[in-house]
Amino acid sequence: MTVLSLIIALLLERSLPQLKSFRRFDGLRDYSRWMLEVLQIDKLGPWGALAVLMAPLLLAVWLLSSMFHNALFGLFELAFGVIVIYLSLGPDELDPQVDDYLDTLDDDDPQARRSAAMPLLGQDAPEALPEQAEGMCRALFSEALIRIYGPVFWFVVLGPVGAVAYRILERFQRQADLLDESLQSLRAVARELLGWMDWIPARITAFAYMIAGRFDDGWQAFRRGVSLAADLHEQNTELLRQVGAAAIGLAERITAPESAAAELRKARGLVLRALVIWLLLVLALTLLF
Repeated sequence: MTVLSLIIALLLERSLPQLKSFRRFDGLRDYSRWMLEVLQIDKLGPWGALAVLMAPLLLAVWLLSSMFHNALFGLFELAFGVIVIYLSLGPDELDPQVDDYLDTLDDDDPQARRSAAMPLLGQDAPEALPEQAEGMCRALFSEALIRIYGPVFWFVVLGPVGAVAYRILERFQRQADLLDESLQSLRAVARELLGWMDWIPARITAFAYMIAGRFDDGWQAFRRGVSLAADLHEQNTELLRQVGAAAIGLAERITAPESAAAELRKARGLVLRALVIWLLLVLALTLLF
């Protein structure tokens, strides 16, 4: 049932992109402000406030999951699982963002190229093509964890509650406007928790990159590890970027739009092959347990 839910959700993600607006969890903005006004959660400290914010949401998901368990020969459970994992992915797909950037490489428009890179690289996207294209490739390897592999892992381990908890923490950590100014300290706590939640799936993903690419080079990058990371979240990010880059033999110097496009397609191919490895792993665990 778990594997089937994942496959259906991934297919829906590709076939119904118009539904992605529901995956931004924008309702958390009104919810957090209401909790602040009613319960004054800002007085509980960041850890207490985050716990009080998340508890009712996760309890509701757990109750629904229990209610649908094995209902109507498992069909309700399957449908609920599909809905939860679909909403927990993303919120944006990687493929369209990669395609948009590849289109700008064909047009050779530096300004449009930088604008297309911003969804993955942020406002600090480099203007020079070599650094920009390399940054895009490396960002793909870490963003795949946040958008796909992380929620998939916690859906397999803890069911719908795990996937929803992961996405809520990710939204609080990344989307500052979801929280009132008095609750901004929660973002640091969410980042710390997200770092711990990503620790195992990040390493599974790193090994998936090795298996799907150049294993020896990826293994050497994995063994070197990350020594300058400021926190666990950054450590996970940098580890995936280094292993992924080594697994595709990322060119040290990208000199032309053609070579940039080739490297980016290699990076996307590695992420897709790693996803197949993830699904096979989930299937194997489902059959064993």
